[in-house]
Amino acid sequence: MTVIGHNLIRRVENFDGYEVLAHPLPSRDDRVFHRGELEASRVSVTYASHDVRIARPTGIGSRGRLAILMHHGGGHHVLEFYESALPIASALLALPEREQYALAYALFEQADECADGARAAEARRWADAFVDGRIRKRRSGGKRYVHIETPDEKTLRLS
Repeated sequence: MTVIGHNLIRRVENFDGYEVLAHPLPSRDDRVFHRGELEASRVSVTYASHDVRIARPTGIGSRGRLAILMHHGGGHHVLEFYESALPIASALLALPEREQYALAYALFEQADECADGARAAEARRWADAFVDGRIRKRRSGGKRYVHIETPDEKTLRLS
């Protein structure tokens, strides 16, 4: 699902403007997952602090979008993505409630982890360009533009 990589998890004040399609595991006590079959080897993992909802944005220009709404100690967060390429909503809503919660949570966390990785990679790219002296600035029309030149461009410029 490459569409998630192009979207942004953003913080919001509330979830107004979203039509909730499903609210899997609304009770905090239901968000405890057990690993292992035997009672003696059961390990519990709790997600009680993370409330997940599956919704559609209701605003203008939001046709064909799906949203995962996450509320936890850090506030209200929204991940919106296009589902035009895949029937994500119908597949997600057809799952049982525990699987809906687990998959929506996993999608949200994966998108968050990808965004963190992309930010770190971009910061590293700019830091390397600074050290190598490949950051170029120019003015045009009263505005300033900054870009990173490639090593080949730098070689060509210095020759």
